[in-house]
Amino acid sequence: MKAALMTHRGAVRGENQDAVFVSGIVRTSDMDVPEFCDLDPMSHPILLAVIDGMGGHEGGALAARIVGETLAEKADKNDLFGARTDIDEDEQTLRQLLTEAARRMKTEALANSLLSEMGAAMSGVLLREQSALAFNCGDCRVYRFSDGCLERVTRDHSIVQVLFEREEITEEEMRRHPRKNVITSSISAVSGNEFELYVRELPLREGDSFLLCSDGVWEALPSRKLTELLAQDIPLLDAACALFDALLAANCRDNVSFILWRVGR
Repeated sequence: MKAALMTHRGAVRGENQDAVFVSGIVRTSDMDVPEFCDLDPMSHPILLAVIDGMGGHEGGALAARIVGETLAEKADKNDLFGARTDIDEDEQTLRQLLTEAARRMKTEALANSLLSEMGAAMSGVLLREQSALAFNCGDCRVYRFSDGCLERVTRDHSIVQVLFEREEITEEEMRRHPRKNVITSSISAVSGNEFELYVRELPLREGDSFLLCSDGVWEALPSRKLTELLAQDIPLLDAACALFDALLAANCRDNVSFILWRVGR
């Protein structure tokens, strides 16, 4: 199984404050093209994450890097996700990792007051041999494309998510709403362990595709366009390149980061 990962400042922003993480690999700088990596969940659980840093020019990029490096240092090197008894155990381990990232942010903020508002939204998947645990905090997302249909499998922690659940706006209107960037939870210098984490376990089915992405991706492209791109029967790297090209063509106004992977191919 392979994954394609990509992070870029987008068509408008002057700096990339996102990061992507795949099984020990952390990418924070602009990439020219998507990168391939191998996934082997039969040998050990694999953690994938997209991280969207926040906190202005001083803190956003650092916050994203801190989360990525914490995952690499604590999860992979210490093999935290070994044999599992239940989903609650994995969720608890994820919370411990992200609380450690928040602690590191607080240390940076205590040394530099300009970093006091630093934080990060994120989405991810813990991939095991027969299942995937999708999770998120903030408005980064995980999508599954299966049998020709695109499904968002995570729940945003945001103002527009609340409005959507009240049926005051549609999912498509979430992309254009004036308060679309107001999130209600993040991993931050002040959050400690007080953050919301949505988790959902999914079976792995042959041929399904998964897309992890920052809000810059789903705000730039409507669901119908994402569906069209993921439905293409082309090699994974070509699909990732097509997605990135579509984001630039849409004049994406935010940083854009994603991880695309398929089950069984």
